[in-house]
Amino acid sequence: MNEGPSRPRQRDRDAGCAASVFSALNSRTAVFLMALSVCAGARGEIDGPPIVDNNYNLDVRQGPVLGSARQVALGGAYIGLAEGITSLNSNPAGVAYRLDRSTTKFDWDWTAGTSNLKSNDFDNNGQSPPDYKSHRVRSLGLMGQYGPWGLGILNSGEILSLKGRTGVDDEYVLSVTSVALGRQFLDRELTIGVGLRATMTKLRTQRLDPSLGKLSGTGWEVGALWNPGRGPFRLGAAYTSSISSDQSLNNTGGSPVTVNGLIVPQQVVLPASFGLGMSYAVDSAPFWPSHKWLVAADLLFTGKSTNAVGVESVLAQKIQPVGTRDTVSVRLGSELEVMPGRLRLRVGTYYEPSYYEGVPSRTHLTGGFEVRMFHTSYFGEHDWSLTGTVDSARDYLNVLVALGFWYY
Repeated sequence: MNEGPSRPRQRDRDAGCAASVFSALNSRTAVFLMALSVCAGARGEIDGPPIVDNNYNLDVRQGPVLGSARQVALGGAYIGLAEGITSLNSNPAGVAYRLDRSTTKFDWDWTAGTSNLKSNDFDNNGQSPPDYKSHRVRSLGLMGQYGPWGLGILNSGEILSLKGRTGVDDEYVLSVTSVALGRQFLDRELTIGVGLRATMTKLRTQRLDPSLGKLSGTGWEVGALWNPGRGPFRLGAAYTSSISSDQSLNNTGGSPVTVNGLIVPQQVVLPASFGLGMSYAVDSAPFWPSHKWLVAADLLFTGKSTNAVGVESVLAQKIQPVGTRDTVSVRLGSELEVMPGRLRLRVGTYYEPSYYEGVPSRTHLTGGFEVRMFHTSYFGEHDWSLTGTVDSARDYLNVLVALGFWYY
């Protein structure tokens, strides 16, 4: 994995070492575009009635926690933490939130990273995904803070590669961009952030020639973080609106619109979500003096979808309803500096609700470490750290390794 550094004023441990998968919206919409050009042999074995027209939606909701290495290790409990550039995918208030160590009028943070993803059942729909040639993920983000204000942009993209019929690899690309503006109030006790999230997908060859149309959509989000007395407690809340593709199918002939024999959905949708979070961080743990300790917890509520199926249904051309009811996910995480200034350990867990009838929910166990490695004096004084993270559940395993800055 290739990582770019970030300034050491912000606390987001993984802003400079984001090495995970970012949005389930990325994965599933990109897979949808891939379905439009692959042969029928890639279709899954779903037992359901056949798709006979375009009167259905493709739901791209998120299942596993996707984010930075630190976010994943903490079980996704980041709404009430909201630190640094990578917080934009959890709580837009993080764009303006400052820790006590950020004392200058102007501050900034950035992230850059790449990684790969493999899973036996990423969607938790009871089916194995198609055998992609490769599945790469990249991220790039930048934020600046001036006084009580903060402005940031975070882009994450997925590139799925499959051998094309002509012998040239087809690449299916989705780009998700979040833009957030925030401000602190009440002597930095309250932070508010608002933002927009835009998605765009396309199919290209290795020569970057576009060969299919685009699907795009825009939604909005708002978040808040309250740090009473600027003490150890933080309480957060975040809401993200639903997103649907702006394009409509041109079905003037009466027959279903198809691409390579696949009857495509009328639109791609992502349901609305609302989350609550809290965190508690101290420099001296009550059970271990002089050792920094953090604990965080989130509740994430996700709305239902109407007349929707998942990616595997599009590939199989059979109906397997998804998101037929509202769901809630519980997320917990903790971080302890077991060797002050040298080693941190993280552990977490989260409940991934089932979005498919007849498929059980699953509980994830997460964890990892961060160890300070060496010091450099190029472009400022920096201590570097190595971070490792694991997220494990039934038919799912995500292992992350990252190199970035160590923050005291």
